[in-house]
Amino acid sequence: MRSEASTLVQLITPPTLNHQRQSDRFYSKNSEELAADLLILEGDDVLAFPVRLADISETGCAVEISAQFNRDIPVAILRIRDIGGTVNLELAGRMCWNQRTSLGANTCGFCFRRPLSNEIIDQMVDNGWVTRRLEPRVRTGAIVEVRRAHGLPTIGMATLQDFSMTGIRLTLNSEVEVGERLLISNRAEVDQYDVDAALKSTKRIANGGVTVKWVRPTDDGYECGCVFQNLAASRAINDAFSTSGLMAKH
Repeated sequence: MRSEASTLVQLITPPTLNHQRQSDRFYSKNSEELAADLLILEGDDVLAFPVRLADISETGCAVEISAQFNRDIPVAILRIRDIGGTVNLELAGRMCWNQRTSLGANTCGFCFRRPLSNEIIDQMVDNGWVTRRLEPRVRTGAIVEVRRAHGLPTIGMATLQDFSMTGIRLTLNSEVEVGERLLISNRAEVDQYDVDAALKSTKRIANGGVTVKWVRPTDDGYECGCVFQNLAASRAINDAFSTSGLMAKH
């Protein structure tokens, strides 16, 4: 613990950090496979408090800790390791908020002194320890119309691979940019009912705005993950495709 105590002493004046995390959060998925401790300095002793990782991003994380933990600490070290021994992190930073979230536990925000590398987060995702989504996905394979904002060339049709209350996954022929805004519509599905006016009258055109969060090339084009821009967009797309005849079984 000598090196940990020395590190904590050196961090008594940490840099000013923004409490609002701007980077993507990844939520704990299989927390039983990760062990985490909050290390703080009291006098000459380093005390370790077990915590549970709730979410993590490049700039910080949220951890759950016993409600008996009521210390006001300027700096700390968060130690994260997995049961297989492939990950062993010691992240210096400070507590930026602490609130009661259940009868016996608090949730605390921990701001990292230095950003966590994308490679480490990718490894945690690949191992199934954290995930981008809190909501379950529904597979569909429906054809959707995709339009771009700001006068960019129209994409046209794409395949809606799956959706949840927070976002969608698309496969498309045209490349899109991370951060780009798209408008998704079920117009193609509604238009297929032109031959049956009675059936078409039961279908409504739904539109929803999304923001591209990641893009990767595929053999046939591109795949991208998007998040809904607001609750109205989420409800419109979920309502339209949850009752779709094209929706695949789970």
